Amino acid sequence: MQNIFLDTRKNDQAVREKYGLTEDIMMEDAASAVCQAVLRRLSQDSSPCLARPAVLVLAGSGNNGADGYAVARQLMSSDFAVVACAVGEANSSLCKEQKSRAEKIGVRIIAPEELDAYMEESSIDLKVIVDCIYGSGFRGSLPAVARAVILSVNNNTDAYKIACDLPTGLDQWGRCGSVFHADETITMGALKIALFSDKAKDECGVVSVCPLGISRDNFERAGLGEAVPNAYLLEEKDMELPYRKKQNVNKGSFGHVAVCSGQKIGASVLAGQAAFAFGAGLVTLVSEAEDFPSFPLPYSLMSSHSLPAATKTLALGMGLGRRSLDSQAYTSYLLQNPSVTAVLDADVFYNEDILRLLSHRPEGLLLTPHPKEFLSLLSLCDMDSLNGVKLSKPSDVVDMRLELVSSFCRKYPGVVLLLKGANSVIASCPMGQDKVEIFINATGTAALAKAGSGDVLSGLAAALLAQGYEPLKAAITASLAHSAAAKSACRDKSEWSLGPEDLIRAVGSL
Repeated sequence: MQNIFLDTRKNDQAVREKYGLTEDIMMEDAASAVCQAVLRRLSQDSSPCLARPAVLVLAGSGNNGADGYAVARQLMSSDFAVVACAVGEANSSLCKEQKSRAEKIGVRIIAPEELDAYMEESSIDLKVIVDCIYGSGFRGSLPAVARAVILSVNNNTDAYKIACDLPTGLDQWGRCGSVFHADETITMGALKIALFSDKAKDECGVVSVCPLGISRDNFERAGLGEAVPNAYLLEEKDMELPYRKKQNVNKGSFGHVAVCSGQKIGASVLAGQAAFAFGAGLVTLVSEAEDFPSFPLPYSLMSSHSLPAATKTLALGMGLGRRSLDSQAYTSYLLQNPSVTAVLDADVFYNEDILRLLSHRPEGLLLTPHPKEFLSLLSLCDMDSLNGVKLSKPSDVVDMRLELVSSFCRKYPGVVLLLKGANSVIASCPMGQDKVEIFINATGTAALAKAGSGDVLSGLAAALLAQGYEPLKAAITASLAHSAAAKSACRDKSEWSLGPEDLIRAVGSL
């Protein structure tokens, strides 16, 4: 996994103090990395030109703009044309200096009001647009001129777009209004939280880190003590699949998952099949309904009107129903059996009964809500406002998810929370500690935006808990396996056709 920071300014300062690097040196390294990306793209582009390939650099007024002028200067050659658009008057000392250097070497600098005319006259030759208007220091909303520039260049769908540090328009949390649509983002020094919000997923393109005068590892370590990582980016290698290393075993060795079945039986069937496919030794669907099951179940799943005595893990909520009676008995069972782990999902987040579990036995609970369900849970917990802002819709949760996840886990230490999304967030605050550990899974795909995908994820997590995984490790591995299975299944079919059954089959090939 990789470190992610909310703010790297302390790292920047520590690097300058410890290693004697100047801002100018670090800026030249940043510009060089962006130039290499531009040159790499130009070497791959075989589309025709009227004259010669052109590169447009959008330069702001601060140090991100200074990066832009340095990029334009370093790119100057006879092989292609370079133009910088000054989006605001240079006001930082470095921006003024870098703009002056660019002018001296002959970089053509245009004003924003000249941009549309330039883009029209160079429409065939313009191959790359580099965004250096605002970086990670951006706060608030874009000024009108910057917004107009961004909207104009976004309309150009032919040029390849590279963002320097962050796409302009993203704030430090990854919230945005108008934002530069990048095909590639080169972020400076270390990964930033802003790059991994749900909204940023469609704006950043391929993300890479540019070292600033020293290695990335030394940059990240430079500020330790003051600038510790705020989160961790998960990678496929962090997935620990349930390989069976011992041979003298039986089905009971791998745990018994009980899936609580309710109004929508299909959801519990999918969760049960996923649990069985991911290594659980036994899986039983449980319902008190007299006619349960009302249709033949897959042969691998058992059914019962009561919880099996050997239940190791309970999967509760998927398709259950929102009446209090639907979950009351199961909640009481978990309170009376603290050694039984549980995956809580879907309808359980609309029922006040969950508060008893959170308050009296948070350890061993793995919660897997999507934003709408998490909003309901926050309301039940009297946590549906943040910094004086009342949360009224799921998009509010998406915008403030890291702050909300941190607050929730601090209130209920021991719980593991997996908040689903375009970039899923996994978090936990160990008992007796105040530090919330946050992990982000950015490996997901739009193919998972289908009914039933969440039920499969719950089943995967339940299987791992039944096999003895700690809840945090179960959440991490289940989430990564869910994404990996989706990508594997989509090798043989279109993303839009992926179904939960495809996911379950693909899990066996990981």
